[in-house]
Amino acid sequence: MTIEKDRLSRPEIRDPQGRAGSADTPPGGEAPPRFARGFLLDREVEAAADAARARVLAEIDRLNLVPHVAALELHGYTILSPEETGAAALLAPLMAAILRISEARIGVPVDVVTGDTHRHFHLPTGQVQWEPSLLLKDPVFEQALMNPPALALVTYLLGESCIVSHLSSMVKGPGDDYLPLHTDQNQSGAIPPAPPYAQVANATWALTDYTRDNGGICFVPGSHRYCRQPTYAEATDLNLFHPLEVQAGSIIIWHGNTWHGAFPRRSPGVRVSLVEYFSRGFLRPSEDLGPLISPEALARNPPRFGVLTGASKPLKDFNSPVARASRVGLFV
Repeated sequence: MTIEKDRLSRPEIRDPQGRAGSADTPPGGEAPPRFARGFLLDREVEAAADAARARVLAEIDRLNLVPHVAALELHGYTILSPEETGAAALLAPLMAAILRISEARIGVPVDVVTGDTHRHFHLPTGQVQWEPSLLLKDPVFEQALMNPPALALVTYLLGESCIVSHLSSMVKGPGDDYLPLHTDQNQSGAIPPAPPYAQVANATWALTDYTRDNGGICFVPGSHRYCRQPTYAEATDLNLFHPLEVQAGSIIIWHGNTWHGAFPRRSPGVRVSLVEYFSRGFLRPSEDLGPLISPEALARNPPRFGVLTGASKPLKDFNSPVARASRVGLFV
């Protein structure tokens, strides 16, 4: 087929037999083929994906987070210092709320001096007391979830339609158990190999100092690029455990593919952390929070809170520009 075109008319299309048509009507007068729109890229979809990317990167620039994006790309994790989080006023209320919830579960006050109340916790997920569903238990956790720098970096990893899979606390006392190296990506049920982009991400608030002796977290820098979970031998190889030491009030953020674990706590007292675990909007969350979020909680928070908790579902309409853009743009 050849196309003849002059400067003033639309292209004239001729088939091999010389029959003429136009861009709208093929040669021979047949109607053009029609395709299901929901599976096609068009300007509207591309514009939605481009706009989301622009918003996400503009927020990174506005909050001076470019070095943290570089760290996420290079190492697979980054640390927001207490000064960078701008959340100093939240630390005491968060600690008080977590200790109160932990005490209600175990029936005695948490011994923050010796850690004896948490010396003998042995769970498949580590030597910690784990308490889920915190978002429903105190409004202070809503404020932590909406922390602008942390949320901007999570959005960089997972896009604007990401959701909270669970929001939980960990209280860790003295003991001997290492948490083996693992990926959060694998905990979400995905079969390896994982995609190179993040499908899940973690933002953990260190409410006490993280050191090796305090039972702090460890990482394997750059392991997010392996796109797989560690083998048994790798997961238990202490030579791969690189300790991360951070000040109380810091937020540690990492890519879902990044290998990480934790050291046993050798010192008295407890390590306290708030874990915000996020996933892309198309994954099923660990906690289905949407139906449980009160109108009052939605009213006192910005609209993004509804998206994060699943109370608002921007991807529900399969054929909407945003939903279609989410299938081609990492930032949607």
